[in-house]
Amino acid sequence: MAPLDADTVLVDLPTAAEQLPAAFMDAFNTGDAQRLGTLYASSAILVPSRDHPVAGSELHAANQRLLDYGLPIEIRLRHAYVTDDIALLIADWALRGVTRNGDTVDLSGTATDVAQRSTDGRWRYLIDNPYGTQ
Repeated sequence: MAPLDADTVLVDLPTAAEQLPAAFMDAFNTGDAQRLGTLYASSAILVPSRDHPVAGSELHAANQRLLDYGLPIEIRLRHAYVTDDIALLIADWALRGVTRNGDTVDLSGTATDVAQRSTDGRWRYLIDNPYGTQ
């Protein structure tokens, strides 16, 4: 997937940091990688495994691998700590079920994410760390 322009809007971006995990869940559950990609700042990183952050096309490829399971994600926000244009979001998530290929998937964690409010007043992920400190 090609990186999206910061002005591209394929999803109703949240105006409150606390809404970002629900927006992610909604976008993820459509299965649309481009829609999911709009929730990330242009300089965002994703930490799909410990000590291996990825950005740009690698970030989108990592999300595509999860989307390819064809399973819905569940996300429950635990805490949101907001100061100015930065937020720390702690959320529990789970991706469970049987894939299109018949494989059983049981992934879950507690995300420790950093979000940033852009100049347009919308919140996007700056650091997506799905496994937190695990």
